[in-house]
Amino acid sequence: MDTTEELGGTYFYHGHANLTNQELFGLIFLESLSNHLGLDTTATALIITGQPYIPVPSKMVTAIPGTSVASKLARAILKQAKLPFGIKAWTPVGKSFNTLTMRQTTKWAALIDRYVPFVGYAMAIILVERVATETKSKYNLIARPEHRVAWTYF
Repeated sequence: MDTTEELGGTYFYHGHANLTNQELFGLIFLESLSNHLGLDTTATALIITGQPYIPVPSKMVTAIPGTSVASKLARAILKQAKLPFGIKAWTPVGKSFNTLTMRQTTKWAALIDRYVPFVGYAMAIILVERVATETKSKYNLIARPEHRVAWTYF
């Protein structure tokens, strides 16, 4: 028996027999996600290193409590390095997307550490989009016409 076949109204896929169309879709999704997660763990690392979970006792009351690993590393490596020509770059500051505000900075370290988690979020969104597109394409190749998914936004 081949790796993908239709058998008596059910599907056979990679050793799993008698699968419904929903179970087939789920297996293909899990396979695609696991293939991508092995390659894109960078997104998770960037999101985690950008979170402010290291306590900082001397911060002002109005500031976000804590600092991130990305902030510590960027400030240790870049020290007081400033952007050229006195350029001020806008950077996101806030505990969540609801409280996000934009502030200006002239320091490379602040610019880098404030954008690190957002690069991770962008990578995670791209990963989900890739997995969904691959799942739909592979599923539609295997499934009968009445079970195919017709998503127009993928």
